Amino acid sequence: MRSVKAARPVHLVGGGTDDHRIRKGRSRPLVLAGVVVSTEYSPIAHSDGDVACHAVMNAILLALGERDIGHRFPDNDARYANADSMRLLAEVVGLSARMGYRVNNVTVMITALRPRLSPHVPEMKRRLALALGVSASQVGIGATTGEGLSEVGRGEGISASAQVSLVAAPRRRRT
Repeated sequence: MRSVKAARPVHLVGGGTDDHRIRKGRSRPLVLAGVVVSTEYSPIAHSDGDVACHAVMNAILLALGERDIGHRFPDNDARYANADSMRLLAEVVGLSARMGYRVNNVTVMITALRPRLSPHVPEMKRRLALALGVSASQVGIGATTGEGLSEVGRGEGISASAQVSLVAAPRRRRT
C-alpha cells in the first residue's frame, strides 16, 4: 500500500477564549486589543491581561493544531510577567506565517459589565487589524455586559471569545 501525502488545507478555522478577574484599583491599566480602556479597573493576570488578544491568540494556535497560550507563554515563566500581549500576538502571527497561513478574518466578543467598551471598539479594531495584517473590515469586535448572569456579568471579571479564519498563504517560488 502506498502512502498518500495529505494536501495542506486551504482554510482553517479556530476558536479561543480567555478571561480574567478584574478589580477596582489602579495597579495597572485594563487593556483590550492593545487599547487602554480603563485606568479605574485592573486585570488580575500574569501578563497584561488583554483578554481580547489572548482569545485571538488561542484561536490562531488552535486552528494551526498547536497548544494554547498557556503552554506557549506559561504564567509561571518570569519572561511573560506583565508581557505586552500585542507583542505575543505578533509571535503567534509569525508562527502562522511560518506554517504557511495568514489571517483571513477574526471576530471577537468581549463580555464585561464595566467599563463601557463601545467607545473603544473602533481603535481596538484598528490595532488588532494592524497586528494581524488585515484591514479593519476583516475584524469584528462586539461587546456585551453579561447582565448579571455570572462573575463577569456581576463585574468581577472580563472575558473574550474569538473565532479566526486562516487561509493558506501563497508559497514563494524558489529562484
